[in-house]
Amino acid sequence: MTQLTPFGAPATVGVRVGAFSVDAALVVIVSVAASLLASPVLGAAVAAEALLGLWILQARRGLTPGALLFGLRTARVEAPVVPGAGRAFVRGLLVVMGGVVLLAGAWVVVASAAFDKSGRRRSWADRAAGTVLLAVPRGKQAPDADEPRVLSEPTVQRTGASREPLRMDASAAALPLAPAWDAPIIAIEAPSVAGERPATVAPEPSAPAPTAPVRTPGVGRAQLLVVFDTGQREQFDLPAAVNFGRAPVADQPNDVLISVDDPDRLISKTHLRLEHDGETAWVTDAGSTNGSELIDDDGTVHVLRPGSRTLLEEGTRVRLSERVFTLSRLIGGPV
Repeated sequence: MTQLTPFGAPATVGVRVGAFSVDAALVVIVSVAASLLASPVLGAAVAAEALLGLWILQARRGLTPGALLFGLRTARVEAPVVPGAGRAFVRGLLVVMGGVVLLAGAWVVVASAAFDKSGRRRSWADRAAGTVLLAVPRGKQAPDADEPRVLSEPTVQRTGASREPLRMDASAAALPLAPAWDAPIIAIEAPSVAGERPATVAPEPSAPAPTAPVRTPGVGRAQLLVVFDTGQREQFDLPAAVNFGRAPVADQPNDVLISVDDPDRLISKTHLRLEHDGETAWVTDAGSTNGSELIDDDGTVHVLRPGSRTLLEEGTRVRLSERVFTLSRLIGGPV
């Protein structure tokens, strides 16, 4: 069996049919029970609610009761992350339409994975939705994003030595590069020395001369600017410890909390921790569901091990699930 991703291998046709049969049986059982105990109308409503629940589970967790029983997980075909609401809806809709046309048609859609010659065993619904069904080893099952995690003692992982490049990501290489952390974002006047003229780092030639007094590096605190690919910007004083996530919580009283824009809810509540002492930055994946990665200038992607405190080198971008951010160290205070 060909390994599709480090997360798992394509599920066999028999296993995926078995998992779907479990889900279908659950829907039929609850709807029939409601019809017998109350009315057919209630039975239809219960069946619709059961299908809605399966859609939500697959969109947010990549699994259903049948998939959980058989150790399967639905993921996007290009990366081992949950499919999201849109892809899960398309996938489920085609299966339901197959059942409406002919009761056994739903099983035909599921079993159509046998006709996939690519080796990925994608059914017609998977191809339309851009998904793949993976058989996930128990030891590699991704943790639940909403469960509290107790991380082991962090280990130091350096980007240039012990960490091996995993793949080249063309889309990541096309993203804008992060500027150097010490690039002068504002005009900075160096302290004057007796007998010498003060040296001034001027703004761009097209920019007007500043009218307000400039600050020296020792007067204003250095700050860190975080810019996401969505345009979201966050700025705070250094040194700092920052927790990123959909709804992050603090590990320490003075932690900075940054809520990342995430309409598809693919980012964990507390996804990644960044520590910056003013000169050096470290990142640690907080056991997120869809993982964190570092992207080099050439587009090489390195997956962060959960709980591993990793040195973040200058110019490296950080990806949380599908969001990417860059860091810029500002000297002399806010801009």
